[in-house]
Amino acid sequence: MDTLAFEYWSDPLCIWAFVAQSKLEHVLDRWERCIDVRYHVVPIFGSVVGRLRDGVWAKQGVEGRAETTRRVAAAQGREDVSGAIWLDDCPASSWPPCVALKAVFAMESVEEIAPGSGAAYQLAMRERFFIENKNVARRSEQLTLAEALELPRASLERRLDDGSAAAALWEDHERRESMRIQGSPTYVFEGGRAMLYGNFPVHVLTATVAELVAGLDLGGSPC
Repeated sequence: MDTLAFEYWSDPLCIWAFVAQSKLEHVLDRWERCIDVRYHVVPIFGSVVGRLRDGVWAKQGVEGRAETTRRVAAAQGREDVSGAIWLDDCPASSWPPCVALKAVFAMESVEEIAPGSGAAYQLAMRERFFIENKNVARRSEQLTLAEALELPRASLERRLDDGSAAAALWEDHERRESMRIQGSPTYVFEGGRAMLYGNFPVHVLTATVAELVAGLDLGGSPC
């Protein structure tokens, strides 16, 4: 059977990606046999410090960022998110956790770990950040999380130390630039012919995937 491949782009520190996890899981569960998701990482919070100093978060400050995180999560039924991490142990950048994610996805790509381990690590990282209020920009948190999921710590450390994970993240960054990915989360279908970005109703995603999957029988989307 032909499969519909699509790219899923997100930043591990993005609250919108966290609360939209159910949308991704919905399409994966419904069309499990005929879709293939390819995960990419987009560090939109490359410098949290810069955003707070003179960027888009400067006006609201770190207190406003914490409140926005809590409010967005609550609006989506996630009362377990307080936003306290921004106040208590604010990460300076989303680059380090993004690099760790690329390392784990690389381990999965060479069958060093089980299929789906990368996605599981990504979700666990978000839960550790938003629910447990742990700064996942710290290597200690990245390694502890890997051990909790029974992923080989030594392999993860090697990829963090030799620069290969950082190189993979840079390649994602370059692809993001060429495809004009606006932010997190973003779904990219058919190499960019269709793209969904940000906060949108689940039925929009469902309808898009349904049409594209239906087009598999024709060898293309039913435009």
